[in-house]
Amino acid sequence: MTDPLRSIVIVGGGTAGWIAAAMLSRFVPHDTRIELVESDAIGIIGVGEATIPQIRLLTAGLGVDENALLDATQGTYKLGIEFVDWLRPGDRYMHAFGQIGRGLGVLPFHQFWLRGQAQGITAPLTAYMPSAAAAYAGWSALPPQVPPTPSYAYHFDASLLAGVLRSIAEPAGVVRTEGRIVGSECGEDGNVAALVLDDGRRVEGDFFLDCSGFRSLLLGDALGIGYEDWSRWLPCDRAMAMQCEQPGAILPFTRATARPVGWQWRIPLRHRIGNGLVYA
Repeated sequence: MTDPLRSIVIVGGGTAGWIAAAMLSRFVPHDTRIELVESDAIGIIGVGEATIPQIRLLTAGLGVDENALLDATQGTYKLGIEFVDWLRPGDRYMHAFGQIGRGLGVLPFHQFWLRGQAQGITAPLTAYMPSAAAAYAGWSALPPQVPPTPSYAYHFDASLLAGVLRSIAEPAGVVRTEGRIVGSECGEDGNVAALVLDDGRRVEGDFFLDCSGFRSLLLGDALGIGYEDWSRWLPCDRAMAMQCEQPGAILPFTRATARPVGWQWRIPLRHRIGNGLVYA
């Protein structure tokens, strides 16, 4: 018979750690102790600011008010992703979220669109995407209770999002432990049994989640699970991120622009724009 899970330890904070803490605090038994260990000396990686519509399943599961969440994270609505210059210079394609046209019978809509293209109809696929029209018109999303609201997601300031998640998790009973992890201990079964902090404290647990990012303190250092190298499939192997001022109207979509050495992202927030270059 399996022993009941009495304690869960999350290694690392940031968005990943506090998402785990907030979700677990709602869905595990209340007598299970949840502890998150992080250090103020280690900053949050401020990328990953653009989401996809499935993020709304997470916020709904946490019972988060959408307007309050966007206000707290300087967030904006995201109706899709615009790809610029990918097919050829000057080409634009909006990967809009949500429905594309309307299926007729047993075939999806894009099959009819392809047939129409072969017969000389020149309207692009985006002409049949409600979210694309809304995005280019600069509209924000409507309340999800109003049908047929197009599917949408959000842009967040990632550093602020972690704080919002923490404000949900701690009142629900999650314990935050400040400290820098310098080692770990494994039990007789080979699984992680405890963390060792820089001041000598030990943090024991029945189940551990490694949210330490590239440092991989448990998966890599403690358990020896190696890094799986995908570089042979990826033409780009570096990324550089930077921010700039928000110049005016906020566009409700992410923009991805092809460049000679890679591609550039542009993520609009209320107080700034997140930019980055993925290159080789």
